Amino acid sequence: MRFSRFLLVTAVTCLVSGVAFGSGFSIFEQGAKASGMAGAFVATADDPSAIFYNVAGIAQQRQMTILAGATFINFNNEFEGDANDPFAAGTTGQFDRHLFIPPNGYAIIPIGTNLTFGVGMFSNYGLRTDWEDPWVGRFSSRDVNLKTVTLEPALAWQNGTGSVAVGAGLQYRRGRVTLSRNQAAINPFTGRIVDVANAYLSSEWGSEYGWSAGVLLKPTPTLRIGANYHAPMDLELEGDADFIQIPTGNAQFDAIVGAGLPPDQGITTTIPFPATLSVGIATSAIATWDIEFDITHTTWSRFETLLVEFDQTPANNLNRPQNWEDTFSYRLGANKRATENVDIRLGLVFDENPQPVEAVSPLLPDADRIGATMGLGFRHGPFIFDASAMFLHFQDRSTEGVSEDINGTYRTNANLYSVNLGYRF
Repeated sequence: MRFSRFLLVTAVTCLVSGVAFGSGFSIFEQGAKASGMAGAFVATADDPSAIFYNVAGIAQQRQMTILAGATFINFNNEFEGDANDPFAAGTTGQFDRHLFIPPNGYAIIPIGTNLTFGVGMFSNYGLRTDWEDPWVGRFSSRDVNLKTVTLEPALAWQNGTGSVAVGAGLQYRRGRVTLSRNQAAINPFTGRIVDVANAYLSSEWGSEYGWSAGVLLKPTPTLRIGANYHAPMDLELEGDADFIQIPTGNAQFDAIVGAGLPPDQGITTTIPFPATLSVGIATSAIATWDIEFDITHTTWSRFETLLVEFDQTPANNLNRPQNWEDTFSYRLGANKRATENVDIRLGLVFDENPQPVEAVSPLLPDADRIGATMGLGFRHGPFIFDASAMFLHFQDRSTEGVSEDINGTYRTNANLYSVNLGYRF
């Protein structure tokens, strides 16, 4: 059996694809006020989450403020096998329910009359694809868990009239990934496909530096124009691959499988995170309303190939094309000042996915998505409370019979609830 090379290559492909597909699943909800406006915030940027949305926006905030919160994310993903796929036909699958809670926290301190210093913490890449047993796609992926956290100190300046502001920040990102999948083989004594091993891959925390920069213009009292850029990063990860045999009950066959398993060993790879450029225009020409429209461009085309290197068996190094594409997202948001202390928010979003059909798999069955948001803001003295809800629908995504894993159709919906509490000193 030429089992060792096949198991090692497919398992490590799963590790790196899980990382890269996870980074393709960005988390744009990094502040409850912005999330209530569907993330259309680059030209508003008037709370401390501006460190993420448009770093120049902290210059217009002239009180020391702290803001902290999280987004609570619940996914529902279902799979229906393609009737023409001999392995997946007649099967279904779904995610094991998990509540994902990426946190965020910000603090800003004005300096003099024109400068503001701020520090932000957010998790803008990650999430998890964990499939319930029994799962036909377990030989592709059972569970992928990618986590990242970014720390950003930032400084912004505005001119004397407040009509021009610029800012920049230094980003320090840490990330890690774990993955579990099973391996199949045909038992020569029964002719049946059986589970013979589990590949568990876990990386250590890797880190890298990047930067962001933004500009905010107010050409008239009712018009605002903003732009913000997050630079790309390349995150180097070192991990361990553990191959655990699953007994089949046939001692002779188990001995053959055990002899073919690769040794546990280290793996290294570099994961490219994309650059993002957001541009927005906002108006307050309608009394008590702020309305904003944003476009965000993400350079997923940086993710062209996977290069994986093995510590002990360099002959098994893997170089696999991915061919992701750049994407655009479009966001429309509105904030209504209902009373002196209460704001009501609404928003719509359309977000393209970068994934070619050939890459759609249980690791990340991504698809174009549309969403609607609503939010509430409340202020009482120095206290700030913001909450929002997003209802996100992914268009059905079929593998169109070209997947190297399993073929079928994925259907996904997600609900995201964001909360922030703040205090102005």
